[in-house]
Amino acid sequence: MEVRVLPVLRALFESLGRAGVRYCHWKSNWRLPETLRGETDLDLLVHRAHMARFLSVVGALGLKPGSGEDESGRLFDLHVYYRLITGGTIKGYHLPVEEMLLRGAQPTEAGVYVPEPAAELVLFVIRKSLDYAVAIEALIPREWKAAADELRWLMSQGATDRDVRRLLAEYLPSVDFALFRKLRDAIESGRWGVGRFRLGRALASRLRPYRRFAGPSATLARSGRAWRKAWRTLQGGTPPQALLSGGAVIGVVGSDGSGKSTVVGEVSRWLGEFLSVATIHGGKPPPSVPTALPRLLLPLLRRMMPGYRSTRIEVATEPAAMRTGPLLLFALRALMLAYERKKLLIRAHRKAANGTLVLSDRYPTRQPGVPEGAMLHFLREDPRSLYRWLARVEERTYGEIPQPDLVLRLDVPLELAVQRNLTRSKPGGPEPTEYLRQRHAKSSELEFAGVPTYRIRTDTMVEETVRAVKPILWNAL
Repeated sequence: MEVRVLPVLRALFESLGRAGVRYCHWKSNWRLPETLRGETDLDLLVHRAHMARFLSVVGALGLKPGSGEDESGRLFDLHVYYRLITGGTIKGYHLPVEEMLLRGAQPTEAGVYVPEPAAELVLFVIRKSLDYAVAIEALIPREWKAAADELRWLMSQGATDRDVRRLLAEYLPSVDFALFRKLRDAIESGRWGVGRFRLGRALASRLRPYRRFAGPSATLARSGRAWRKAWRTLQGGTPPQALLSGGAVIGVVGSDGSGKSTVVGEVSRWLGEFLSVATIHGGKPPPSVPTALPRLLLPLLRRMMPGYRSTRIEVATEPAAMRTGPLLLFALRALMLAYERKKLLIRAHRKAANGTLVLSDRYPTRQPGVPEGAMLHFLREDPRSLYRWLARVEERTYGEIPQPDLVLRLDVPLELAVQRNLTRSKPGGPEPTEYLRQRHAKSSELEFAGVPTYRIRTDTMVEETVRAVKPILWNAL
């Protein structure tokens, strides 16, 4: 039966073959069909002398260090090894078996190289046995039956005792075949007991020359790992990895009804499976310490002065003609919003500097008079000095907001935006149609000078829009 392989993986294997890279998929090959479909991790051992050649190949294919994707945008986890570090929770041993795995590797029908059965069997038995070499680690619940099933599968692939003896003598001479057979039988039994712990200790004693930690340093490393794991658990689990190219702040902008929230949500789910991803709303930031108390008054002010909501003011033809009291409140609210957006985006860029991909639904712009831009531009020439000053402060605040690393600009026809606005469920009901029309026109003027900007049409099905976004975003990271 033909094995289904992700197109990008097939291209990877073919490219590695043409480049003469020595590599193999070195473990869990009994689940290789699932791996080739992108359902489990891909673990490749690459000859150290071919590291530069390997990186050149994966770079040419558009894969990112640590992970990649297929043409449908599905991510998979690519683990690359140049030395094999294994053994218990702290991976306490460097076993000199890289050449053992690479020398006899052969390609499968799918095009990926795998070790000869005996080599994979030797390493599998040793890896699983070292899990029981330390008392505290021997008590960790493990999938014994699954290990026994994988062992029997490996033995059915043609690994003979003669081949195992030969490999042990050449690569791990301190481990005699008699001990290896006891270790293998213990795994095949699918049971845990004191005997299995004693066998693990015996193996650890034979592998002493290959330890990465000596004496107390192993205990310190194990304790440190336990504390880190406990801390991650308290924080909600193991954090996803970060791309080696670093994080980024990505602004998703466009008119109302263009699908910004949908795109942000879908991209977050797509990338968040493997990477550190955060989402924010650049148009509606959370309150900060200085603005938290004034914010509590906003609902009351909206009820007292419904005609001075931002939607009404933006539609007004002469906003400067507003009465002094409401205008001052509106200006102060605009300053609060500018300050909150600035604080939110500074934090977002700080996260990006530490490797997180931040997706921002809307993004503040330095242009006045456009969505998420300065709202007091009409007061810059006001005869009253207070209002001119407020307008300058707001403009300066927006100028201090860091620019995004990348912008996805969503374009949708006005008629469709109006239709979506009238049919979607939103607190407070749909926006006024005239307000939406003005926002749509102003959104066409959005610019982010010097920032890579990609225009995406969103008048198609959501799946098609997301499919168009994925390659653009992935290649740009």
